[in-house]
Formats: sequence, structure tokens, C-alpha cells
Amino acid sequence: MRCLVTGATGFIGSHMVEHLLARGWEVVCPVRNPSSIRNLKGIPATVIPLRDLESELSRQSPVDYVIHMAGATRAPDYEAYHKANVEWTRRLLELFDNPKYAKTLKRFVLVSSQAVAGPSPEDGTCCVESDPTCPVSLYGRSKLEAEQTAMAFKDRVPVTVIRPPTVFGPRDVDVLGVFKCARFRLAPFIAGPDRLVSIVYVEDLVDGILAAAQSRVAQGEAYFLANSEPVVWREFCLQVASVMGCQARPFPIPLAIMKLIALGGDLIGKISGKTPLLRSEKLEEIRQKCWVCSPEKAFKDFNWRPATPIEEAIRRTAQWYREQGWI
Repeated sequence: MRCLVTGATGFIGSHMVEHLLARGWEVVCPVRNPSSIRNLKGIPATVIPLRDLESELSRQSPVDYVIHMAGATRAPDYEAYHKANVEWTRRLLELFDNPKYAKTLKRFVLVSSQAVAGPSPEDGTCCVESDPTCPVSLYGRSKLEAEQTAMAFKDRVPVTVIRPPTVFGPRDVDVLGVFKCARFRLAPFIAGPDRLVSIVYVEDLVDGILAAAQSRVAQGEAYFLANSEPVVWREFCLQVASVMGCQARPFPIPLAIMKLIALGGDLIGKISGKTPLLRSEKLEEIRQKCWVCSPEKAFKDFNWRPATPIEEAIRRTAQWYREQGWI
């Protein structure tokens, strides 16, 4: 099998490439800057400049699958999100709408986000794929538009959409802060009511993405891929510390302080041109009480279930961070 993976240099994308190669697949990775492939070094994938994608497809054997992960999770405004998440998706779909490529393509998987759905009810009820979407961030809006773009092609291109929740594992930088704080015996979280979050380990996620790609039932459908049980974020932070052998104490941060930090992030972004993780847009997502989604549709349609216990996933992640000198 031959698979095209966009976003292959990123956290989830690099794990996807490794996952496919381990199964004997040929993997093609179009990248904007072939000199910046840190996460792909030493991996026997075919890395090509993005500008050469169409010529590569014409010259080599057909692509059986496309797993589209490229996009922006941080951006200064909606225009930038739209360009990275919507326009790039549309251009790729238009390319594979060409009969020359479409006749050999078995599946086009768009990796979207739980942010599309928006927060779940505060009583802990899980969101399901058929619920109305209500994103609360510019990022979520752009991923929703990307999904709508993909589904507009579904009669001509075999599309499946995946909506991951919070993802963690080796190479992740967003949840890294929890592991760093654990070293100082702190478990930071927003003060006030417990916040309930769906979560998934990266290796389980990529296994689910491939399972969806190969499922006939999944064509034209969207799926949440998450652990069966959500986590209370405060308890997850404490569990990270415990697995790392640290006796951490809860460190509640008042929402007012978080708002000030987020405003500082906004200012830093305007001055530096780089978008920090914590900013007002991201805080709007973080402050919600529940981000809980149900993976039952994936369980039913293609028998996917996360295989890694949460404690083992934390242990593997912490070990990788230590080996890399990140914590």
C-alpha cells in the first residue's frame, strides 16, 4: 500500500508515518521545507517538497490512501487559520478529484479536531458525531469549515473525518507542561469546578485513524477517537506526577490570573509574530467545564478501541521526554 501523509513532520503525523512503515506500507510525505524534518530523520519515508506533489503523483505508482494532518493549531487570526486548514484541504481534495488519481484512491482521511463540536454539556454528557457543532475558537471554526469542504467532495472522493480530543505522547509539546510541572511537584489546573476532558494516547489514535481509513463503513462519516473514560484534568495532572514518582500537590490557578496570562500571550504574539500556546482564544477552550466525546461510533463501525492503559501511556511519554532532555 502507498499512503500520502501531510503534516508528517508534526507530533501526530510523525507517529502516523512510523505506524504505516511498521506495517510495510510505502509512505510519501510532502513538506514545505525538506530541510526541517526533525521528526522524520532516519525514517525510510519518501520526503518531497510540497511544490513537487503533483509531479510525484504522476511519476510514481498510484496513492492508495491520503491521511491529511497538515494545518495550523495556532494562528494570529481567522484568515491565517482559513488558509492553513481550509484552503489547503480544498486544494488537496481538488487534486484527488482528478479521475487519474481518484480511480485508485481508497480513502481520503481528514484529521480534524474535537474543537469542531465545541464543549459538551456541563452535566458530563458525551458529545456524539450527530450533535450540532458549536466551536468556541477560531481554530474550531476553521476545522469545521475544513470538514464541510471535505464532505462536499464525498460523492467523488472517498472521505472520512476523524475528530481527536486532547492527544498526548512522545513529541507532544502542548501537554508537555503538565510533565514539566510534575518535576517540581506541582499539578496546575484552573481553580473552580473540575474540568472533564476526553483524552487519547497518540499511538492509539494513529491505530484508529488507519482502522477508519480501511473501513468501508467509515466512508463519508466522521468519528471521535478517544478513550472510553474521560479524565478530570486535575486528577490527570496528579496522576502524571505519581507515575513519574513525584508527590505533587494540587496547584489551582484562578481564572482571572489565567486571563491575564492569556492577554500577555496575545501581546507577545503581536510583537513577536509567533503565536504562544496560552492566549485568549485558547483560554476560551480551556475554561470550558466539559470537553467529553463518545468513541462508541468508532467501536461499533470498525471495532477500534484504545489499547494503551492511561498509566502506561503516561509512563512511555515521560520516559521519552527524559531521554530527549525535555524534562
